[in-house]
Amino acid sequence: MQDFNRTTAVGAVAYFRNCIKIGDVSSALSCFHPEAVYIDRDGQELRGLDQIKKAMQAICALKFDISGATPHITMVGDLAMWMDLWQMSGTTPDGRPIQMTGHTACIMKKTK
Repeated sequence: MQDFNRTTAVGAVAYFRNCIKIGDVSSALSCFHPEAVYIDRDGQELRGLDQIKKAMQAICALKFDISGATPHITMVGDLAMWMDLWQMSGTTPDGRPIQMTGHTACIMKKTK
């Protein structure tokens, strides 16, 4: 895997997106706090790593190419608020091309 500086907000998000692209579920899941809340495309709240893992398994299985627009990042101490627009594209298991767009809003905590 490419070397990412996960001590920065930009590096942490690049790492997470690379995990999706290469289909690495456990590394994608390592980006989440044990008490994290992940909101899926349907607006359902997935709480904790057990629930979030199911979403990461589904997303990572597709190995979509994912990219984002220039983010807006606000830092307050060890916390970062990240907002951007993203797009993912790839092919479904049955061979259909797919492209999705959305937005990210997340709060990240710098850890040692």
